[in-house]
Order: sequence, then structure tokens, then C-alpha cells
Amino acid sequence: MTTFSRLNKGISVLSIQKELPIFSQIVSDKDEINSSLLDSILEYRKKNPSNTVTNVNANWRSGWELHKEPSFKQFINWIRGSLDYIFSYHLQRKYEFSINDMWAIQYVNSDYAQIHDHFPFHFSCVYYVEAEDGCSPIIFENKLKVNPEPGLLLVFPSLIDHEVPTTNKKRTVISLNVAIQRDMGMFSKGNFIENKNGIDV
Repeated sequence: MTTFSRLNKGISVLSIQKELPIFSQIVSDKDEINSSLLDSILEYRKKNPSNTVTNVNANWRSGWELHKEPSFKQFINWIRGSLDYIFSYHLQRKYEFSINDMWAIQYVNSDYAQIHDHFPFHFSCVYYVEAEDGCSPIIFENKLKVNPEPGLLLVFPSLIDHEVPTTNKKRTVISLNVAIQRDMGMFSKGNFIENKNGIDV
């Protein structure tokens, strides 16, 4: 009698290569937004000084549920609007989605993030609240480097590997994970209002 254990030994792995998009956006009123976000992060850190241990070696890292804090509600609403635009205009899909995790990280001298991905989530984001000149880039697969700057939002498929080399400058970021709940179908670019957010591919 053939057992399942014997059947499983016959599994092989095939692979394909496909370019995956990384979207970027610079916020127009970044100074005002970042000042407010930094105040909220520092206030949260004062109440939650302990560092959450992950693959990131950082001066401080918040817990996973920053998106549930009332002081970040306006930021969440802006992120949702940006994601709606990216999904509709660039991917031509209408998605229902949820923000499942959100956390803040403050890097200082010698801090870094090991290579990792955010699978099984569908999309991930990183927003730079602070980024001193000369701080380390975020490096994606195929050696793609993106230099951070205050007000920069990056959105990318969660399965893409990425890392942050040891940095000698201060940076404060907010990261989050997005799960697609429902695909509502195709979306025509012709039905979309002209982009006012400055999102680039």
C-alpha cells in the first residue's frame, strides 16, 4: 500500500522569474506630518520603553499594534488612501484590505536590520519619519538600493527580501503589513481621478 509519506517524497520545485514593483511616494507637507508623528512615537516610547526583540538590532522598537493607537489614526487614513491609489491606478485592481501590523523603529549608530521578508502578508510599507543625511539605504533583492529621506513612503510585495546595513546616522521609521481580504476585480485607469499624491513606480 502506498503511504502519503512516500508520495510526498516525489514533490519537485519549479521557479519562475517575474519583476515585482516597488512604489515610492514623497509627502508634500512632510515637515508638519513628521513633526506630529515623531511626537506620537516619542510619547508612545515614553510609555513603552522596552525594546521588542526581532531580526532588527535597533536602539528601540515598538510593539506590533501601533495602528491601534488613536494618535496614529490620521497617518493610517493617509496610508489607506495611498494604497487605494496604488492598487487601483498602478495594479488596476480594487482590493479590500486590512492593516494587520504596524510598528516604529529608531536606529542610531551601529544599528541594522538583517535580511528578511514579511511573507505571508501581501504588501508591506516603510515610512521615514527621520533620516539623517548619509544613513544606510534599504537594500532589496537584486541589490536595489533606496536611500531614505524624511517623508518617503515605500510600498512593496511582502515576499521581497530586504535589509538595512549597519547605519552610522539616526533614522526613525514606521513599518506596516497589509493583507488583501478580497479582490473586487479590475479597475479602469480611465475611471480614476488624476493622481495628486506623487506616487512613482
